[in-house]
Amino acid sequence: MNTSRRKSRKSFSSSMGGRGHQSNASEEAESSKGVSIRGRILEDEDRHQSIESIHVSSTFPSIVGTCTLMCPARERVQRERLRDLSVFERLNGHLGKTSPSLAVKKFCRTISTMRVQESDVRTLPVLKETLHYLLNLLDSSEQPFEVVHDFVFDRTRSIRQDLSMQNIVNDEAIHMYEEMSSSISKNEAEFRSFYVLLHLSSNSQSVGGSLSLWFQRLASPILKSKEMCFTRKVLRFFRLGNYKCFFATIATESSYLQYCLMEPYINELRILVVSYINYGGYAHSPYPLAQLSKLLRMKESDMESLCNACGLETSIDKVGNKFLPTKQATFHPPKGGFQNYSFLGLEKLQRHTRDEDCITTNQAS
Repeated sequence: MNTSRRKSRKSFSSSMGGRGHQSNASEEAESSKGVSIRGRILEDEDRHQSIESIHVSSTFPSIVGTCTLMCPARERVQRERLRDLSVFERLNGHLGKTSPSLAVKKFCRTISTMRVQESDVRTLPVLKETLHYLLNLLDSSEQPFEVVHDFVFDRTRSIRQDLSMQNIVNDEAIHMYEEMSSSISKNEAEFRSFYVLLHLSSNSQSVGGSLSLWFQRLASPILKSKEMCFTRKVLRFFRLGNYKCFFATIATESSYLQYCLMEPYINELRILVVSYINYGGYAHSPYPLAQLSKLLRMKESDMESLCNACGLETSIDKVGNKFLPTKQATFHPPKGGFQNYSFLGLEKLQRHTRDEDCITTNQAS
């Protein structure tokens, strides 16, 4: 028995030869179009999972699905009983109620064609309808991006699994793989980086626990993307209080949209720096406002306004230079929220964004 298993694994890895010469001829013709697409998608699914971990046995004939619903009835009943329903699947918000028009089959990590019934596998037309239903959810604004993405990601994996178990490798299947790849992965790195930029502070509430655990769940291509590398850099500088590198990185690498997402944290770090200088400076050595405004990338008038909002007084010498006297006991965070303070270099970010928009418009036309 062990010898036959080893042989089956060998035949699977060497082009699935255990299915017969007739299936090989058709598979080689179709797989030349689709194998690279499928391989890329499966590689990006989960950096801790390989293709073999799905355990779809190649030693048995392909199953032919008969399920005509997005979720097989048996699974739907079981998940209702276990209250294992996504927010998108709940009927009128009920934790234990769903319907055939809402429930979508979940991905199963370990599965074998020996134990799967035809009624548990969806037909190709149903898989296409299910995919279109899921892709339409990507435009949903009722739930956070993380919730939408995780649901769509899991359910599209289930679609790929049903295609694989039935050995469907025709043009329709390849088109579905391409749709899943482009629709889900096209802006994923950018959107996930936005999520981090909205949660730079350790006090901010992020979905699903700490950011360190959140990063561990990301695929390697997302972590290595340009957007995520920038985001992780500013996150590190912000958490360390390295305001010089934080502001310099924003000025040289940020887009205007990224700046807008980070603006509350920019002002938060500015206030922290002002408190450091106030409490850490020498009482008889006031800090020049011109130098402080340069460090925090603000106009000097805005710098003075921020100091006043923090309960600090400023002084002026005989030649008109302004200073921040230190050791003032009246410091407090600004009351009533932040004002719209300037950021030196913002005009460059806005101009770069306008140029990119013009290029995109010209390419589209």
